[in-house]
Amino acid sequence: MKIIYSILFTILGLCIIGIIFIYSGIYNVSAMHQDTGITKWVLETTSDKSVESRIKDIKVPDLEDTTMIKIGFAHYKEMCQSCHGAPGFKETDLAKGLNPSPTYLIKYGNKIPPKEIFWVTKNGIKMTGMPAWGKTHSDKKIWAIVAAVRKLSTTSAEKYKSFKSEDENDN
Repeated sequence: MKIIYSILFTILGLCIIGIIFIYSGIYNVSAMHQDTGITKWVLETTSDKSVESRIKDIKVPDLEDTTMIKIGFAHYKEMCQSCHGAPGFKETDLAKGLNPSPTYLIKYGNKIPPKEIFWVTKNGIKMTGMPAWGKTHSDKKIWAIVAAVRKLSTTSAEKYKSFKSEDENDN
C-alpha cells in the first residue's frame, strides 16, 4: 500500500509543479525566443513521431507526371513560397519571423519522404504557422504540390518564374 501512496503522491506533486509552471509565466512563448535543450527536443520529437505514426498507410502516386508538377508549382507559388522559399527568391520577412523556422524546401524538399510532405501539407502542424491545406485543397492538388516540392532543388529560377499561379491562370 505504501508503494501505491508513493506513486499517487509523486503524480500529485508533478501535477502541482506543472500547474505552477503553467501559471508562473516562466516559459517564454515569444516567437523571438528560440527553444533550446529539453524543450526543443520535446517539441521536435513529439511533432516528428506524430507525423511518422500517421503516414504509414499513405499511397504515393506518380510524382513524375509533368502536368501534376506544373499544377503543383502554381499552388506552391501561391501558398508555400513566402515561407519555404523558391528558386530566385530571397527569404521573406514572413519566413524570418516564424518560430520554428520553416523548412527551406529548395534545399531539403527532395530529401523529405513524399508521404511526410503530403501529410504535413494536408494537415498542418499546430503552433508552427503551417496551415492545414486539406481544408481547402483536394488530395490531388496536395499531391501536385508534393510533386513540385520534390523538383524545387533542380528547378532554375527562370523555369520557376515561368509557372503561373492559380490567380494568373484564371485571368
